[in-house]
Amino acid sequence: MTPLRELYTNVVFPMFESQRFSGLPSRLERLKTIEKQSLEINRQQQWEALKRLCKHAYETAPFYRARFDAHGLHPERMNSPADLQKIPVLTRDEIRQNFADLRSRSFKESELSKSATGGTTDTPVAFYRDQESVLEKNAVQQRLNEWAGYVPGDKTFFLWGAQSDYPQNPSWRWRLYDRYVMRRHWAATSLFNEESLSAHLRDWNELRPDVVFAYPTPLTLFCQYLENSGTRFHLPRTIICTAEPLLDEQRETMRRVLGVDPFEHYGSREVGMVAAQCSQKTGMHVDPVAVFIEHLPVDGGESGLHEMVITDLLNYGMPLIRYQANDCSLLTDGVCDCGIGFPLIKRVMGRTTDNFFLPNGDVVPGISFQNRIIKVCPGIKKIQVIQESIAQFHIRYVPTEAFSNADIQTLDAKLREFLGTTVTWKFEKVDDIERERSGKTRFCISHVKKPARVAGAPSR
Repeated sequence: MTPLRELYTNVVFPMFESQRFSGLPSRLERLKTIEKQSLEINRQQQWEALKRLCKHAYETAPFYRARFDAHGLHPERMNSPADLQKIPVLTRDEIRQNFADLRSRSFKESELSKSATGGTTDTPVAFYRDQESVLEKNAVQQRLNEWAGYVPGDKTFFLWGAQSDYPQNPSWRWRLYDRYVMRRHWAATSLFNEESLSAHLRDWNELRPDVVFAYPTPLTLFCQYLENSGTRFHLPRTIICTAEPLLDEQRETMRRVLGVDPFEHYGSREVGMVAAQCSQKTGMHVDPVAVFIEHLPVDGGESGLHEMVITDLLNYGMPLIRYQANDCSLLTDGVCDCGIGFPLIKRVMGRTTDNFFLPNGDVVPGISFQNRIIKVCPGIKKIQVIQESIAQFHIRYVPTEAFSNADIQTLDAKLREFLGTTVTWKFEKVDDIERERSGKTRFCISHVKKPARVAGAPSR
């Protein structure tokens, strides 16, 4: 254990964030031991954990007792993972409709923490977690961060779009803790222009980050700005990209500009961290402590494409069994030389977004919409934003049963906030927003070619 890691895991976290990191040192050591086990042992332990979770859900959550009974499956008679497929996948709509009955009666509601999905194409969905799962999930996150060379206390620059991940009006105590104890800086990604990009560059060079934690699309735009800025800029030690697929051309831009080959992580609000790249970057290792994943072939999709159905093995407060994550995977028969005894997948094919280039030269990264647009419209189930021309947008949406004109008015105001008054848009109600053959759901689509000069990026 490095001195910095030891200081933060043994002193700083217990002092300031015990609710999130209690017992972290022992949890990390246990996770390291599991990594060294063989894939066969880890798969067997994963299967036992899956059976324990299903038994708990059957005995304590009314929704699962009814679901298992309706399909003739009893958890104590599960003999193989194939038995689990006797019950249907769990959709977001079902979580909304059966929220109370999904909660385990082993916990009082007051004992659980409530959160919600990020809201990409779908309206955010609320869910509960028990305290032990919060601690375990944070330990898994910390351990996978360590694979990328990121330990607590490293100076970290977050190029981030999810406002829910950091306080909007933090107390002075939290600001001091976040900035000077944790040494973190949060840079918003809602709008990129000369003013915002130059501010990010100034903060970047002032912090001199060891680690960059970022959405790939905004980080790529920032790299392009750095490359054309004509000024000196600090080079980080490591980069972690998450929240959207990391494309090959984005990886190459980061390598070229920042001199670092980024690591890719995959997770979700609902289940936490799922998979991560090790130093070999031959694929993504799925953490068998955290999840059990079924990879189901996608009809009509690209060759080898599979839909991921995820069971969260850690959350006993509100079990998510066979959860339809709406992301796809490409599998691999390859074996990683790193020695970690975790299953390997080639790539996660998740939701993707384009950037929007506006008439005034500003750039709005589509990924920033994901956490800030649909949340304000509970009557809208799914949404897709399409830029038809430099000044015209097409907004496709799927309404819920509770939809009203107020939702469109709210959405219109939110779009105006992001896109300004130089563009127009039309709304179209649709039955569904289809997944593409690639398996991706495109939340933001732009038919406008990138201008020769990105907004805010000065020429050399």
